[in-house]
Amino acid sequence: MKHFSEVVSDTAQIMSDQLLSNVLILDVSKQSDYFGYFIIATGMTTQHLQSCTTEISKFLKSNNVKINHREGVSNSGWVLLDFPGLVIHLFLEDQREKYDLESLWSQSSEILRIL
Repeated sequence: MKHFSEVVSDTAQIMSDQLLSNVLILDVSKQSDYFGYFIIATGMTTQHLQSCTTEISKFLKSNNVKINHREGVSNSGWVLLDFPGLVIHLFLEDQREKYDLESLWSQSSEILRIL
């Protein structure tokens, strides 16, 4: 069985393979008692966000990581996927800039960035 940090890294790679851009893993464990990692990424269109959401969920489920909660819809430009220990934010570019989670969580450690 893979260590959770490997699953997180593999998830980021799957996201990059799905053509999500600026994929960023943050270690937020020192700022949050609820989760250890954020992955933030940017999609091209609302349909792209939707298809990537499906692929990410399938991948994590195949690694025995079950989703807790999902918020947002691809049409809004922001989808949040909440898994145990991991929260994934998928944005369209304008929404990512608007919410600027990188600044909000600037005290976190950057683990990996795939441009």
